[in-house]
Amino acid sequence: MDIATLYRRSTLVVALVALSAGIAVYFLNGWFHRTFLAGLGITQPSGDAIGTVLILSVAYLAQRLVSLAFFRDQFAGMATVQQQMASSSRNVEVVNEEVSQELRAVPTYNGVLRNQLDSVIQQTEQAAYDITSRLQAIDGVVGRLNEFVTTSSSEANQLAEHSEENIVQNQRLIGEMRQYIETRITEAQADQQRVAQVVSEARSLESLTNLIKDIAAQTNLLALNAAIEAARAGEAGRGFAVVADEVRKLSAETERAVQAINRGIQGVAGAIETQLQEKLSSVNLDREQAALGQFADQLVQVGTSYEDILRHQAMVIETVRGSSEELATMFMDTLASVQFQDVTRQQIEHTMQALERLDSHLAGLAERLLLAERPDFAYVPLAEHLDQLYSQYVMDSQRSTHQNSLNQSGGASGGSPKVELF
Repeated sequence: MDIATLYRRSTLVVALVALSAGIAVYFLNGWFHRTFLAGLGITQPSGDAIGTVLILSVAYLAQRLVSLAFFRDQFAGMATVQQQMASSSRNVEVVNEEVSQELRAVPTYNGVLRNQLDSVIQQTEQAAYDITSRLQAIDGVVGRLNEFVTTSSSEANQLAEHSEENIVQNQRLIGEMRQYIETRITEAQADQQRVAQVVSEARSLESLTNLIKDIAAQTNLLALNAAIEAARAGEAGRGFAVVADEVRKLSAETERAVQAINRGIQGVAGAIETQLQEKLSSVNLDREQAALGQFADQLVQVGTSYEDILRHQAMVIETVRGSSEELATMFMDTLASVQFQDVTRQQIEHTMQALERLDSHLAGLAERLLLAERPDFAYVPLAEHLDQLYSQYVMDSQRSTHQNSLNQSGGASGGSPKVELF
């Protein structure tokens, strides 16, 4: 029941009692003074005093009776309110005791959370250490790769310089070979012409043998004519017949010799033409030229392929070197990124410190509930704990998160975070 209801009830009871007293005085005043006081032999002032006492006593009793009739107690419901307040007070004390016990149990709960956070710190530190160890092993491999690439690059540069000299020399040899091919073709063509000329000259001797053959035939004819004339001369021409016979025999021998010479010349010319025809033929010369040209082209292709191989090798080594340097840079960036664990550790430690502050604050609230009757009991408000926590931040991200959580605006203070890295 609130105080306004109590006031209304008290006013209603007093009004009823006052109205009843006023009516009684109005109607009983004459009887009281003329009959009752006279019968008792009491003076009017004494009667008025006695009447006032009676009226007040009756009014008091009437107020209690009216309150009892309307509100079932003698004090306008104040007894019920007192009982309710007593019961509520006992309930508040019980609740305060329960809340106080729960508040005292919060540090235990926060202790479990702190232990869990500490376990997280240890696990992340171990994981960061393992990652760092593996990254250091990778760094050793990358270092050896860099050394190998550097050595290979140096060797490749030296090989490229030596190969360029060989390529220049090969190009010079190819030029000399092409010149030799052209000279060889020219000489082969000249040999072909000379052989053709020799065969032609050898075949031209046939006309001479034919001339000798004609002379032998005419000599044989003359010898035959001489033999006929000697036979006509008889005994005188017998010696001339012998000479004519010898001349005819000589002519026959000459014809046979000429035929043999002619066959020999033809055989020699045929042998020369047969032996050198295949070697000096245009087809063979073309084949030889094509073969030598193909060989020269293959040498050129070999040189070009060798140059391409050198360029490709240089490109591969350069690519590997660039990738190795990029890998080393990425490794250093990754190694620096592992430092996140220390940032996380410090943030968790700040959170654990905040939990310890909360433990202390909750313990103070528990004492405040139990010592509610002590107005001098003091404790630090939670807002001041938040301000102290904010002042201990070392990173702008912590300040920003704090302000966002409280719906506050304000730029984070400048400067590098004071984070201790391992």
